[in-house]
Amino acid sequence: MRTRICTFVLTLGSVCCLLISIPVTAKEWQGIVPLHSNRADVKKLLGKPLSEESSSFDSYDVAEGRVEIMYVREKCEQGLPANWGNWNVPPDTVVNISISLNKPIPLTKLGVPNIKRFEWYTDDSSTTYYHDKKEGIEYEVQDKKVTSITYGPTEKDSVLLCNKNAPLIRY
Repeated sequence: MRTRICTFVLTLGSVCCLLISIPVTAKEWQGIVPLHSNRADVKKLLGKPLSEESSSFDSYDVAEGRVEIMYVREKCEQGLPANWGNWNVPPDTVVNISISLNKPIPLTKLGVPNIKRFEWYTDDSSTTYYHDKKEGIEYEVQDKKVTSITYGPTEKDSVLLCNKNAPLIRY
């Protein structure tokens, strides 16, 4: 699996002029690791966000597109889906990193064999979401092109859930 992820990263780099000075794997992006990095780590790597009005999200414009970083508001926050809140980590810990790509990538360029096994759902706009729970990565696909990539908690991170039965939300 790690080899397929590395192949994807190299493809993304060539297609989107990805800055590859910091290694990227399925569970991290530009050195930011969901449920392990915090807002201070993000600011060291990416600088000041576009606006600092929200306590839950920061946005950045980077070469490959718009990056939205979601943070934990409070430890074990209830009433939120498992993939948004409900984490036994301190406030301002990164929950996920979502990159809306400026230049969509053909789905075939991901190099993920049998990607259909990761198909999660298709929404009313005919956007299909592929979610690899083990690696914590989700691809948003329209017209057979990846338009967005979200890096989130991995399967191993489930030990950090406060309520193991909280439902996941479809974005």
